[in-house]
Amino acid sequence: MAGTGVVYKDLLPIPNDTQAVSNPDKKEVSHSLTQQPTASHALAYAETEEKGAAQLSADDGVTDLGWNEPNEKIANPLVGGMENEELWVLIRRFNKVCAK
Repeated sequence: MAGTGVVYKDLLPIPNDTQAVSNPDKKEVSHSLTQQPTASHALAYAETEEKGAAQLSADDGVTDLGWNEPNEKIANPLVGGMENEELWVLIRRFNKVCAK
């Protein structure tokens, strides 16, 4: 009984779409199921009338927003249209995801 042996296509299946190999410059974009930006992305790109302390331009390039200060001493809001507590929730979620 003679066998043909194992070939690569048995070990690694060939994908149906090989455009990545034939067209390496093609860029693909992934969208969420709802096609809506997340709250943090919407916040980053939104132009708001109200500007928070973090959104105001500084002449020297770096502004101390008081991250290590008690809540009473931190400018409210840091981001226009959002309470600082909402901002802390977004930061905690981001840090939690990044720590995994």
